[in-house]
Amino acid sequence: MAKKIIVVLLALLMILPIVTACKKDNNDPKPETKGTETVNGTATEEDNEDAEINAYVAELAASTDTAGKSFTYVGRTSDNFPKKDQETGDIQSDAVYYRQRDISEIFGISWEPYVTDGGEETTDKVINEVSAGGDSYDLVYGNIITVSQPLLNAGVIVRVDTLNTIDLDREWWVSSLRDTYSIKGKLFFLRGPITVESFLDTSCMLFNKTVAAMFPEITDEELYNLAKEGKWTFDEMVRIAAYVPENPTGTGIYRYANVDSVGLIFSTGQTITKFDEDGAPTIEKSLPIELLDLSNKTVGIFSDTSQTPSWDWKKGEDKVTKYKVDKDYDWFRDNKALFEFAGTGDAIYLRQYDVVFGILPSPKGSDTQSRYYSYANPWGSGSVTIPKTTKSIDVTATITEAMAALSQKYLKSAYYDMLLRGQSIFDMESRDMLDIIFKTTVYDMVDIYSGGDVNQWGPLMQTISYCTAYDNSSFASDYSANARVTQFNIKQLLKVVDAQD
Repeated sequence: MAKKIIVVLLALLMILPIVTACKKDNNDPKPETKGTETVNGTATEEDNEDAEINAYVAELAASTDTAGKSFTYVGRTSDNFPKKDQETGDIQSDAVYYRQRDISEIFGISWEPYVTDGGEETTDKVINEVSAGGDSYDLVYGNIITVSQPLLNAGVIVRVDTLNTIDLDREWWVSSLRDTYSIKGKLFFLRGPITVESFLDTSCMLFNKTVAAMFPEITDEELYNLAKEGKWTFDEMVRIAAYVPENPTGTGIYRYANVDSVGLIFSTGQTITKFDEDGAPTIEKSLPIELLDLSNKTVGIFSDTSQTPSWDWKKGEDKVTKYKVDKDYDWFRDNKALFEFAGTGDAIYLRQYDVVFGILPSPKGSDTQSRYYSYANPWGSGSVTIPKTTKSIDVTATITEAMAALSQKYLKSAYYDMLLRGQSIFDMESRDMLDIIFKTTVYDMVDIYSGGDVNQWGPLMQTISYCTAYDNSSFASDYSANARVTQFNIKQLLKVVDAQD
């Protein structure tokens, strides 16, 4: 207990200057998320970046006539929209507000945001509007699976790689957009700081410091050193977790709070989606041996309920019935589990609970793996798309580029620097871990082709998830059957893409 109190006090001492620095002067009509201090009489690197962004946005504004125009962006209720058209003191909301305020002033436009209840409503409204020839929407927010992909299937969004003012080589766009998201060289989705999910959906691991302190063999220093030295691997994770005794009655401590075998697959460097010489996505017809080898390891962990509180959904089990809990990760929050497989946004979310944790990258498959891979699941990955019937594609593209640039200035500062690397951490080592995680983010669009509806994985991803968590005895046959379905889905998608300019 004493160790926990000391950790919390140290955390508070670290966070206090950050929170104090975030307070704004109420007399300043245009507060910034970054200061204007100088170092040895010269502007800081951050100030120089901001100045370059400001100059770039001003150039964009000078290149197009937008005065008096309105701009409508549509999407579900989320932090991509400011809570109010003014400052509220909320770091997240204010960052988006500052972005929208600057765009409005620089371009002379008015905003008409249209907020929906969810992805399905967003998709339906955009498809219906474009199909009827309406031009109400200029930019669409939504995650890739439930919004962007259905819009592509419906043929109602434009290619973004051919738009002159969208500069995909800029730092505010995901650098691997062309490689990961392009289909036969055509790109329809945009991702980067323009969507707040870019800071929330990347996979990582959290370890419970209170639980770790119960076992002298488990130390923060060793965990962080393993990660820094590139030796944080699946086998090391299992070795350290084994210091926690098995928990057959469910009344003790679990080694793992939850199941995330899919995140582990990609952290080992595996990919499901391949691309042929024409840039068309494809899926291996037979189960890759690397995937089978990994499932042999993960099934042993996640199907063992003395290590992980899991429930076999194929048998009709659910966590409420089996464990009498109704929230994910209860065990980690209640200091009854050592490790939690998480997204980086969970580090922000968990600060509201009485749990002290450290952050680690997802483990490598082996120490010979050249780098870490931090998977960003397209179910959570935010993206933006442009409807075909926007009033002016050139104007929309220009404003979208400006929004992305100013998102690098405001949203990256708010989410990455202030919330993730500031308020969400309990030790300075976690800041280093976050830098590792965001430098190694990877994507795989297999969910797009898997064939599910907007509310669930398709059969291929269900098979992969199930056979790496519960029972892989039929993995090879199930994979082959669902790979054929997935390849058929890819062919249907390619017909849509081929018809696009």
